[in-house]
Amino acid sequence: MPTILPFVEQIQQQAIYQNHRRIIRLCGDIDWCYQQATIIIKALDLPYFWCGSSPVEINAVSYKQILGQETSLLFINALSNFDANLFAASEGTLRGGGLLILMSPVSIPLDDVYYQYIVNQLDLMKVAVIQQDHPLPLSTIISSSSTPSSTELNINEQQTAIKAIIKTIKGHRRRPLVLTAKRGRGKSAALGIASAELIKSGVTTILACAPNKTATQTLFKHASLLLTGNTTDQFSITYNNSCIQFIAPDVLLADLPKCDLLIIDEAAALPVPMLETLAHHYSRLVFATTTHGYEGSGRGFALRFQQHLKMICPQYRQYHLHQPIRWADNDPVEAFTLNTLCLTESPFDSPDYQADLDIQFEQINVQQLLTSPTLLKEIFSLLVLAHYQTKPSDLTSLLNDKSLTIFALTQNKRVLGVALITKEGGFTSDISEQVWKGNRRLQGNLVAQSLAFHCAQKEAATFLYARIQRIAIHPTLQHQGLGKKFIKQINKWASTKQYDHLCVSFGATPTLYTFWQDLGFTTLRIGLSKDKSSGTHSVIMNFPISESAKNLHSKIQQQFHHQLEMQLCRHLYDIDSELVLKLLSELNRLPINPDTFVSYIDGNLPYEFAESYLIKLLMNSELKILRKIEQSLTIQKVLQNNSWAEVCKKNQLTGKKQAKALLKSAIKQLIKEDNHASR
Repeated sequence: MPTILPFVEQIQQQAIYQNHRRIIRLCGDIDWCYQQATIIIKALDLPYFWCGSSPVEINAVSYKQILGQETSLLFINALSNFDANLFAASEGTLRGGGLLILMSPVSIPLDDVYYQYIVNQLDLMKVAVIQQDHPLPLSTIISSSSTPSSTELNINEQQTAIKAIIKTIKGHRRRPLVLTAKRGRGKSAALGIASAELIKSGVTTILACAPNKTATQTLFKHASLLLTGNTTDQFSITYNNSCIQFIAPDVLLADLPKCDLLIIDEAAALPVPMLETLAHHYSRLVFATTTHGYEGSGRGFALRFQQHLKMICPQYRQYHLHQPIRWADNDPVEAFTLNTLCLTESPFDSPDYQADLDIQFEQINVQQLLTSPTLLKEIFSLLVLAHYQTKPSDLTSLLNDKSLTIFALTQNKRVLGVALITKEGGFTSDISEQVWKGNRRLQGNLVAQSLAFHCAQKEAATFLYARIQRIAIHPTLQHQGLGKKFIKQINKWASTKQYDHLCVSFGATPTLYTFWQDLGFTTLRIGLSKDKSSGTHSVIMNFPISESAKNLHSKIQQQFHHQLEMQLCRHLYDIDSELVLKLLSELNRLPINPDTFVSYIDGNLPYEFAESYLIKLLMNSELKILRKIEQSLTIQKVLQNNSWAEVCKKNQLTGKKQAKALLKSAIKQLIKEDNHASR
């Protein structure tokens, strides 16, 4: 077989001429692909990254290690499977004029529907294919009418962005900046350059927050280069007693430390409630995010968060970087990633909804998605809009996961909402017992496994669960009752399919909690620690369908209620008091003896000697009769065992004396209400 080098070099020259990135697909067995890739590396002698399994003489890298870096050659081993997250994240490291060498098998397994879809998209894009034991493709000559793209950096937009970032701290307070861009536009570099300029001008403390440290790597490299003359792999820079420092989202939310400027990079990957809290607390901050890219959630950020930000800071500013810096416009690799992995915005405008017309509840199969790319893009784009942690790999699951059922809520053939239902459980008693003992884990059975193991129910994994993995109503159509109608239809379907339980697990917020409670779902478990990305506790809520499921549900619910009192003061001491209020509303009330509290509320008995009685009172009272400040104070002090100092800080009280007086007043109201209700 002739050497592949002349063909590869020709593709490379085209890429350089147009300042685009190009894909070459090597199709063959592992030995042949490794041999050809090694030939390319030696012949072109360019810096490269290799992602996935590699020959012993080549060092492979994790795509997470190379975020924010650049290279001229990128090798992706897709011989066993196509990793959507790896591809979408790593291709952004490839600069203009670079080659992406994709190693893939000659034939794709029939059950890997997602990989079949990827190959079809590559074929539609006419990606160059070099196949083992086949002649090389015909040469492609650059058209004489083609205009070479300039490789000179166009940094006018970036300089405008830097000025806008600096203005956040130099200008009026309470005017945060929202900086958005597709990948490769120099957003993170602009953040780093602006941070360095601010530090040089005398700013003392800049905090940079992101879902993970690696997302701020480019920011710190550019800041370090300007401040010290060297790049750095550290996430803290000190300069003349000033500093730029990374802070994790959970730490930031818990401590709310002082700083001159707070930068939130990849803000779309953080939940809206967390961003709202930061917008309320900090007067000078920048929210930056990738609108379309491997994070997959920027469009939803624009729709959901910016609506809230406008209410918090009506004079907030925004700037969008359009011009690519790493490559020229109309780059084919960027087009393939965004279109094929459905990371662009929906192909349609917001759907119209008429409340007086019928809506349809439809089950969508994978074949429909494959034969209708528009439907696939519309459904996945809606999932991206609605959830802050949608990843490219979720598209893989959508097409490959046989335990997944897809539903759409439609009107006039337009998708108003989407739901993904995962089938869980249905295991033998023997397997369920092994899970109960902690000797076995069940991949993809989140609720079935948790109820068996964490809730110590030996038979829990034998039941059939329909878990609502994701439900999304188009953001412009929310708060019109469509979500509740959707869930009721799913409940009917689950009943006809003889599921035992309809369940859901999500990051708990008061708003979401209310939604599920209104539909009759009740809590079976709440996670004891916060998720680092979302800053929320995960919760399992359930709607039992079969009679045997109702018995199991009741048993676990009673156990949860019994444990809640202890968990609130030991593990859930920092959970939002409004959320505690929602949890308590599900408890069965027990009668209270008012004489128990007389010496505390009307006498001088110290709080510490009445505490155990007060806990029982709150666990069996309707706290909604209290004012907001009284609700939060009683929950934080009595149930969550916060110190008096913490209670005063959280509720902005003048001191311990005021807090104690408010608490006694609240207790009197609860006893009075309990006496009235028991008559």
